[in-house]
Amino acid sequence: MKRILSILTAAIAMAAMSLPALAQSRTNVRLNEVMVAADTTGTTTGWVELFNSSYGSVAIEKMFLTTIKADEIEAIKKGGMAMDTLAMTDARCYVVPRGDERNTKIAPRSHVVFCADANPALGTFHLPFAFEAGKENYIALYDVNGILLDEVTVPATLPIGNSYAVRDAVVGSGKLPTTGTLPADCWEPRDGKTVATAITPGNFNTRRANENIEKFHINDPHGYIIALFAMAIVFGALLLLFLCFKLFGMIAQRTTGSGEIEPAVVAPVASPEVTRPAAGGEDEALAAAFMALYQHLNAHDHESGVLTFGKRQPSAWSDKAALMRRLPF
Repeated sequence: MKRILSILTAAIAMAAMSLPALAQSRTNVRLNEVMVAADTTGTTTGWVELFNSSYGSVAIEKMFLTTIKADEIEAIKKGGMAMDTLAMTDARCYVVPRGDERNTKIAPRSHVVFCADANPALGTFHLPFAFEAGKENYIALYDVNGILLDEVTVPATLPIGNSYAVRDAVVGSGKLPTTGTLPADCWEPRDGKTVATAITPGNFNTRRANENIEKFHINDPHGYIIALFAMAIVFGALLLLFLCFKLFGMIAQRTTGSGEIEPAVVAPVASPEVTRPAAGGEDEALAAAFMALYQHLNAHDHESGVLTFGKRQPSAWSDKAALMRRLPF
């Protein structure tokens, strides 16, 4: 039974340790917005925005951004070339470097922007390729193991100064798929002229309304449902704790025995018999008791009750004044 309990405890601990890893899966990182050309002068380059759709921080180091089509990537991998090698030999593929963990870790439900300026020497967030205005531009995101996480083809009809982004309704629904790419109808061009079509490299697609609160306001205007759910969770947790303690108590009783401690049996001790004086000796015993009481109560001489205090000369050890330095000398 002890072995079964140890195995169960270890299994629960391993499951608890694996939950953060599942919550921080890199498959939750998606392409969110792409800018091909910000203006006609070319002074402002394009950029790619990644979105962490999970509720845990995700490190994106060793992930790949590339403009190489997926079928070509598969052919390259079948030829025996790894994605790391491809990133070092082909400027169309970029790997997020290690060693910049503070900046390459995306916070929950947050974004990070990479500049497509064909100048990776400027830092971690500068890609070795650039987009071409007036043409279709393909961009894909791969995980460290070469698995395709997301891809999108920006149409050639996208006007200069507009971005191509995932619809807010798709992002706010919280139902972004963890695998596979979004269909084309989930993407839309943005001109930045209104709040709904804002271009957000840095505003991180902030939304004024909280979708969850709005849903609660519609479905539960008086708060009865949320109150019932809250009480059900509290009492359910208490019931679960009671069952756990009860179960562990039963297991402990089976492993250690009945669990009931029987009181120790103490043998009765015979009380000593009271010896009564012999007949005719009671008067002598009473006289002896009375004499003992008289001597006890009248053992001291009569005193006046006056205390007399006598003054004595203190010694050098007990006289504190003799230990102090006398000033002036």
